[in-house]
Parts: sequence; C-alpha cells; structure tokens
Amino acid sequence: MPFYLRLILLVQLCNCSLDVCPSSCSCSSMEVMGLIVNCSSRHFTIVPELPENTIKLYLQHNLMTSVPPGAFDHLGSLQEVDVSGNPWDCDCNILYLKNWLDSQPVQINPGNVRCATPKTASMRLFQNLSGNEITGCRSPWPIKCRKFFVRDLYLIGFTVVLLILMSYVTRMSRRLACRVALTPNFRHKMSFTESHKSK
Repeated sequence: MPFYLRLILLVQLCNCSLDVCPSSCSCSSMEVMGLIVNCSSRHFTIVPELPENTIKLYLQHNLMTSVPPGAFDHLGSLQEVDVSGNPWDCDCNILYLKNWLDSQPVQINPGNVRCATPKTASMRLFQNLSGNEITGCRSPWPIKCRKFFVRDLYLIGFTVVLLILMSYVTRMSRRLACRVALTPNFRHKMSFTESHKSK
C-alpha cells in the first residue's frame, strides 16, 4: 500500500477516535462544527469520556455528585452545557466544577444547578455559593483577613530591613568615593611639598 494512502487512512482513524460518542449517550453531528452529546437521564455517577469536538453537552438528571479536576478542560469548542438536576455534593471536590462553570462564556442553565448535600448548602444555587460555604476544605476559601494581615506584616518587615541595608550600602559607597577622591590630591600635595623643600 502506498505511503500517502496509509497516511490518509491514519488521519481518518484519528478523526474517528475523536468523534466517538460515549456509551449510553446519544450523539448527533452538526456538520463540521462538532457533536451534540446528550447524556441526560442515563444514571451516570461519573462524567463519561467526552469527545474533544463536543459543542453541546447535556448531563442533566443523572446521579453525579462531583466532577474530577480536568474533566472538561479539553472541551475547547463547547457552546452550551447543562449539568442541572444532579445531586451535587458541595464539598471541596466540587470546587473544580464551580470554578469551571464560573469561568465559562458558554450558555449554561444555572437555574437548576444546585447543591444536594451537605445540609448547610442544600438547595443552594451554584452561582450563589461562596467559597467559605464549601465544606471539607482544610482552609476556608478565600483566605481570611487575619492571614492577609500577617502576610502584610512580613512583607513590611522585609521591606524595612531591605531599605536599612540599602541606606547602609549607600553611606559606605559615599565614604569610599570620598576617600578615593581625596587620595590623589593628597599625594599630589605631598610630592609638591617635598620638591619645594629640596629646592
């Protein structure tokens, strides 16, 4: 088989692998734009492997409680996504999904993306959920004001020490410059005096 035919076959195989529809989902192609992937109401507990050319993604009404970090990062062509109707567990594991949804310019149905657990966040909308309400994290998010204050004190202390050292170095360099400037004049006067005495 000629090389160029092998190359064409390989490219077609690669393209097919990118367009593979997840099992139990239904997919439809929108010409050259990409795939509409419908995985709604399929009892998924985890996000299935999604094709890179997904432009519309429907994952609503499943049994997913969290999304592993990076699960949606490869979906660069996404235009619409729906993850509502899942029993989301709003602990630290939900931070990736919340941050990802907040950063997306795509069309999202936020009205039904709600927390199911824990009780403190039950039925709260994702868009209204603050970082401090997400349970199970080692430290609250965002950082408390006291930590900012301590960090600022360290920075101020370091800056003061640095300024003192710089002023000390500046003084020392001036003294050395004066000594260097005086030394040639002093030698000239000494040689002038000695020559005058010899006469």
